[in-house]
Amino acid sequence: MVSNKNRSKSKQITVSSVLIIIVIALWNAFMGDGTDTTANQPVIDDTEVVVENDSSGSSSESSDAALAPTTPKKKPTKVPAAGGKFAADSGFLVDKDGFSFENYGNDTGVSNLKANDMQRLFGDDVCTRIKDGKCTLTSPARQWMKEINEAMDGGHCEGMAVASLHMFHKIEDPNTFGAATTNELPFDGNTSLQQEIAYWWATQSTEPTMSNMITGKPSDILKLLSASLGQGQNANVFYTIGIYMADGSGGHAVTPVSITDLGNGKTGLNIYDNNWPNELRTIEVDLKEETWSYQASINPDEESSLYTGDQLEITPSAPRLQPQECDFCGGKNGLKSTKTFIVSTVGDVVADRDVKGSTYFETPDGKRIGYIDGELINEIEGASVRVFKSAPTLWDEKGQPIFRIPDGISVTLKMNNDPQYQYSVSAFDNGKVVAIDKLALSATKKSEIYFGNTIKSLKIKSAVKTSPDIFVGDEKNANLKGSATQISNVDISEDGEFDVFFDEETDQFSLDGDVDGDFDLDVIISDEEGDYAYSADDIGIESEVDVAFDIDAIDSEDDSMDFQYDYNDDGEFETQTDVQDNNTSVESDSAAYNDLTDY
Repeated sequence: MVSNKNRSKSKQITVSSVLIIIVIALWNAFMGDGTDTTANQPVIDDTEVVVENDSSGSSSESSDAALAPTTPKKKPTKVPAAGGKFAADSGFLVDKDGFSFENYGNDTGVSNLKANDMQRLFGDDVCTRIKDGKCTLTSPARQWMKEINEAMDGGHCEGMAVASLHMFHKIEDPNTFGAATTNELPFDGNTSLQQEIAYWWATQSTEPTMSNMITGKPSDILKLLSASLGQGQNANVFYTIGIYMADGSGGHAVTPVSITDLGNGKTGLNIYDNNWPNELRTIEVDLKEETWSYQASINPDEESSLYTGDQLEITPSAPRLQPQECDFCGGKNGLKSTKTFIVSTVGDVVADRDVKGSTYFETPDGKRIGYIDGELINEIEGASVRVFKSAPTLWDEKGQPIFRIPDGISVTLKMNNDPQYQYSVSAFDNGKVVAIDKLALSATKKSEIYFGNTIKSLKIKSAVKTSPDIFVGDEKNANLKGSATQISNVDISEDGEFDVFFDEETDQFSLDGDVDGDFDLDVIISDEEGDYAYSADDIGIESEVDVAFDIDAIDSEDDSMDFQYDYNDDGEFETQTDVQDNNTSVESDSAAYNDLTDY
């Protein structure tokens, strides 16, 4: 089981209002005190769901009719839970249709997304080239996959909930992964299964899946689940469940199994919780108060282990089964109108920390989106934030957020947080990525990172002394070449500024700021023929001196690069230094090439 220090906590943004039109009277009986005999029957009706959503015009009730017939193959099977009466049952058996192993993080040997999974998710646009059926990822695609894989360290609950659901509904065959039933599937060494779980985990952060998530009060969500579960294994619409706290924080993904009427307005929502293999668990829903509660601790006697909320989230599978839209691609499948930001902590973080940090984006006119002293705000029209569902048995204080902000809006990221950790930010937009890793922060004073209205450059104003790594990736330049450039070990002074500008037309970088000393540089240039790498250490840089270099000059092994220096800030370069590649082959070029080929 994932350790407490890796547990994540999520923020949920409600998908507007959900309107439930009830066309028959069975639900009234279902919400009664259990004395009416109709409450004992499966609740199946023609329920229409309308989701008002600014980010997508698609309906939440996406049809899976082409994937499965609508007539159940078997009668509902009663599963003992809380001693109540059944309202609906899918026939999902936790000791047969659930995994026998529990939720896990990124332990040694665990396999997550690979290049072929990215190609399956988004299509060929994520590939710089495809040779002998093997996709070599673009630098934005590699960075996105790296962020998503690292986020899974908090747990693979979303992927496990989806994969088990799909195997139950015959979307996937357990035999493909090594056994006749889901419960018999081995985990150790089963890389194909692990990658499949990672694949479905990733869909919580992509469109059209995200915009089809339905959030609502418990009674409305139970109505939808009842209609689906009552149709058994061949339901034409089926869902996973997202569990969140009343304030929208916390997050965990589970698989619905059945619904039990407990009487007196109480209902048992029985689930397969992948933190508890082979054990049927129950979320108790109070229909009168519109709240739910769930014992998430190993020790039920601990009061702090009882989690409650007033919202439930369900995600239909149909949008996950479609090709996902690429928010970092520049091709025809890319999302051209959105910038995406992923913010995370480097390394393990313990819960219940003393520092309540802030992470938010601000426009020039003062509108903000993000967390301010731990509270979520969103004042930017068209912007959104979501936290990955990747919780183990209990939830951590913070989750890992993913922000989406419309193109054309300039934003500055402002952050302060626990100084004992380091932080990373990745920004994606239309075939470009800019990432900052190992960034130090102050507990009280905010550091700022300005991204502009498009993603290709950045300006850092640091509240503390820090030595981050800065990564800039371009899917394809004017000469149809991709690039991956990492600038490492730049010492930015306290209250100092450092600017990185990348000209995508000329492939020229310009560096400027309050830095003295040296920096390291790794570059990969990729095209249809192969990769050309350059690596150099201890390149001199001085405060208030502009440094420029052209990465397009790299077109062979053992190349050299010219570094030009402007001492007067007049656009004229007074000196030039030719720096030879440290290595003699692309395979031996360290950081950039390893980052390119590890996936």
